[in-house]
Amino acid sequence: MVPSRPLPEAVRGCWYFFASDSAPEEARKKGSLQVLSFAVDGTYSRYKLKENSRKLSESGEYTFDGNFLILRGRRTLTFRVRRSTFWHWQLEDKKKSYILVRGLLADEQRPTLPDDQRRDIRLLPLRARIEADYDGDGGDVIHRIVYEVEDQGRRLLATFFVEAGDDQRLIGLTPLVEGVEPRTWERIIRESYVDLFLGSPKNLGQVILMVLDGDEPQQLPLSATSR
Repeated sequence: MVPSRPLPEAVRGCWYFFASDSAPEEARKKGSLQVLSFAVDGTYSRYKLKENSRKLSESGEYTFDGNFLILRGRRTLTFRVRRSTFWHWQLEDKKKSYILVRGLLADEQRPTLPDDQRRDIRLLPLRARIEADYDGDGGDVIHRIVYEVEDQGRRLLATFFVEAGDDQRLIGLTPLVEGVEPRTWERIIRESYVDLFLGSPKNLGQVILMVLDGDEPQQLPLSATSR
C-alpha cells in the first residue's frame, strides 16, 4: 500500500517528467520529454531529451515535504504531489498535470517476472543488459536494466540512477518487475553494470545499492568488482 504522504527523501534521484496528456514517445519526438534529477543537497537539474541526446534546460533548488514539490529555478513552480505507486507520481499545478515516473512502462501495473526468467537472471546476471538513457558522458542519467528472451521480446526490469562521491557511488535502483530478490539485483549491478558496462574501473571505491521499492529503501553494500 502506498501512503498518501511519502518521505521527503523519496524524490531523490532521476525521474522522467512529461505532461499527463501526452505519451512519452510522443513527448520525446517533440522534444518535451524531460528528466528531472534531485540531488541530496537540495538542488535539481532539468534536461530535455530528444532521440539519443539531451540538453540541460534549467537548474536550481527544490523542496519536497511529502505533499508539495517546489522548484526554484528561472521561476518558482509549485506542484501538489499525488502518488499512485512508489515509482509513478502525478504533479498538479494551477493549470496542468504532469507525470513524474522512474521508468517508462505502458501503465502503472508492475508485471511479475515468470519463474523461468527470474531463475535465468539469478543464475546468469549478465543476461540482464545495461542501457544508458542517452549517448554521451555525464551524470544525472537514467540507466535501464533490460532482458531479452527469444520469441518473447524485450522486457524492462528496472531503472537506476548513480550518485558519485569522492570515494563511493550510491546506486538508486527502482524495480519495475516483481519477484526479483535483492541479492539478484546486487549481482546484476556488480556484474552487468560495474564489471561490464563500466569496465571494472580501478579507481572505483565503495558501491552501495539502494533498492527503491517502498518506503524503507534497502541499502546493500557491494564490492567494486566481482573478482
